[in-house]
Amino acid sequence: MNRSMLALLGALSLLTGAGVAVAQVAPVPEAQSGPAAYAPFEAMIGKSWRGAGTGGAGVEDIQRWDWALGGHAVRVVHSVKGGAYAGETLIFRDKDSGDYIFHYFTTGGFHTTGTIRPTGPGAFAIDETVHGADGIERLRSTTALGADGVYRVRSSMERDGQWVEAGGFDYREDPTATPVMPPAPQVNDGDSDVTGG
Repeated sequence: MNRSMLALLGALSLLTGAGVAVAQVAPVPEAQSGPAAYAPFEAMIGKSWRGAGTGGAGVEDIQRWDWALGGHAVRVVHSVKGGAYAGETLIFRDKDSGDYIFHYFTTGGFHTTGTIRPTGPGAFAIDETVHGADGIERLRSTTALGADGVYRVRSSMERDGQWVEAGGFDYREDPTATPVMPPAPQVNDGDSDVTGG
């Protein structure tokens, strides 16, 4: 599996909630902002999750779900293979449509935008558009939380107008798991004028 594919699978996995995916649309809270508006994500927020790739290649993804913007958004930070690839997502409830929208930024040089639709108690369907990754236009995924406490992500991608299965991850809650993010670039105070003057 190439690095771009691994990165895209990581993107899919971090956007998932917990629950059994069903064909119907689940009720969405009426609140437009604050924690009550994000009730469908309650099972994930404030927790770390360790995921194993379903492809059998020993790929591991670590996720951390937290509040952002004082409870007006949700942030998901994740890293694959000990920080070889990482990304961050902000999930936001759109005031006009009521939809859950997101933007996912990556260390792989691409980003995605999309919507997350609750499909049942704690379950989600995710549809996203990929920006900056050659050959992959869109991704879709679903989630399911089993009685064993494992939430399972399964995804597909659109390539050349055709939808193909892309695998997924099986996650277990792990309070000791921490995503590994790359260090921020160092600023050399003597070489640049950051004040513009």
